[in-house]
Amino acid sequence: VHDKVREAAYNLIPDSDKRQFHYHLGKALNSICDGKDVGDIIFLIASLINHGKEWILRDEERSIAFAKLNMKAGKRALDGCDHKTAYSYLEAALSLLLEDHWGNHYDLSLRLNFLIAGAAKSCCQYVEACKYCEGFLEEVDVLKTSCLLTIC
Repeated sequence: VHDKVREAAYNLIPDSDKRQFHYHLGKALNSICDGKDVGDIIFLIASLINHGKEWILRDEERSIAFAKLNMKAGKRALDGCDHKTAYSYLEAALSLLLEDHWGNHYDLSLRLNFLIAGAAKSCCQYVEACKYCEGFLEEVDVLKTSCLLTIC
């Protein structure tokens, strides 16, 4: 009975508003769970939020926050050896970064490109893995990277 009620309520939402509904639902869940280890719920939150890409890209701070959320989901999928899911969340994360992300968010861009290249390789997406590696190598700041590797 509860499923039928939920389905009926969902069907009252006009199709044109469903993406925005999913996005706002994801944002609400994210704000409730922010800073907590939510386990696999991160996949639900990221998936819902990803429906709002057009609203996310209007604000750089929001764009970076949700790119990091997708990166977390991607890492969690990698930890569970679900490389295809990881690849999809990492792609979403990269798509949320603005054009100048290498200059303004070098560390995030570096981590994301490294992770997605590995996930692509694990999914037998060798052309994409090479593409990410080539892009990664073009942007790598050798001094900064060596410092990061020394610290990590």
